Amino acid sequence: MLLQGSLQEFNLPNVLNLVKMSAKTGVLSLRRKGEQGLLYFRDGHVYYATLEPQVVPLGERLVRAGRVSREQLDEALAEQKDVAEGIRIGSILVGKGYLERSTLVEAVADQIEEAAFSLLIWTEGEFEFRAGGPAADEEIIVELSVDGVIMDGVRRLDEWDLIISSLGSLQHVPRLAWDEDVVARGGVQLTAEDWRVVSSVDGRRDIGSVIRECGLNRFAAAKVLYRLAETGLVVMKKAAIEGLEDATAIVVRGPIDFYNEVFLASLNEETLTRHLLTEVVGDDEIEVPITAVTLPSEEEGGLETLILTMAVGTPEQAWRQLAARCVAAVLIVNANSVESSRASAADLESARGVDRLPFVVASYVSVVEEGLPVGGVADALRLTDDVPVLPCDLHSREEVRAVVQTALAARDQEAASEAAGEATDQS
Repeated sequence: MLLQGSLQEFNLPNVLNLVKMSAKTGVLSLRRKGEQGLLYFRDGHVYYATLEPQVVPLGERLVRAGRVSREQLDEALAEQKDVAEGIRIGSILVGKGYLERSTLVEAVADQIEEAAFSLLIWTEGEFEFRAGGPAADEEIIVELSVDGVIMDGVRRLDEWDLIISSLGSLQHVPRLAWDEDVVARGGVQLTAEDWRVVSSVDGRRDIGSVIRECGLNRFAAAKVLYRLAETGLVVMKKAAIEGLEDATAIVVRGPIDFYNEVFLASLNEETLTRHLLTEVVGDDEIEVPITAVTLPSEEEGGLETLILTMAVGTPEQAWRQLAARCVAAVLIVNANSVESSRASAADLESARGVDRLPFVVASYVSVVEEGLPVGGVADALRLTDDVPVLPCDLHSREEVRAVVQTALAARDQEAASEAAGEATDQS
């Protein structure tokens, strides 16, 4: 049996029902926008599902859920590279006594169900079912009825809409709160899932980041946040990053995440938040980790300035699209030596690749007592004279704010040059 077509013409629940009614064994493959999903059937029942790329691999999910330590996972991953291909990371962790098999079964079952339900909401893409296809080469399988997958999927979609409408944007930042009614109710009891979410709520991470970090699947984590918010244990704060389109925003870029975030924390650590922003690049949706702070206006009634940095490793096109919404950029350059300065050459090219994005360079030294002078940094990067280079102690609030003010001045100068050019053209 070969069944193939487009999900825009034949939705997935209908495809699943056809396979169920035929009681076939085989593999249903689905593809869209750089993603691929596989649903494995035995006698018309789903028994395994995968989705690539994985949002969070199983090993990382176990670490975030507190089931194994980072060191234990790293040890198991190292062993996995040395042994014959095909052995699963979960089996290694169980074999080393780091993980109970029952816990592994629970985690794999959750991953399978999450993949199946994620595929169910696809409304576009191509599908193909091949009867008698290769069986899933997995030690742990979960049998799911097609009717159960469809009904639970529809329920999740309805609940998800309710949850998001209540919590607001995924960029909202949750923080723990104390409701006086808790005392009247005699306290509150938290489940193990509640604790996983609560331990990730730090008043800095946005909802998307909390969901990613807590170790639960996306739906379960959002449901816990919704319940905590309803009981008054969590309140939501709107984040400045949500107004990126209309904000006066400056993007910070450097080759090391730690120093980029030190720069932001020195500016205004009290407002520092972490976000997981989804950016559409071509046909792909890319999750971009962002750290941001805000600076109040020096003028009464003026707008705040949003300063953000994207995680090192952010795909170039996603970085440029987000940077294009900013008014200026700050490049963080290590001035220990000519070689360390040249490590920022790629960052320089990225900034130059964004149309009408003025930028300044903040040079810092680490470990060594004295590094290159600003002229040496400019020479190492072959900067033109119009690019400001400022020595900057990344831990000094005054110096990092001076860098931001210079970036804003570069923005103003760019705007003035454009206005003068337009006036000349009109005359």
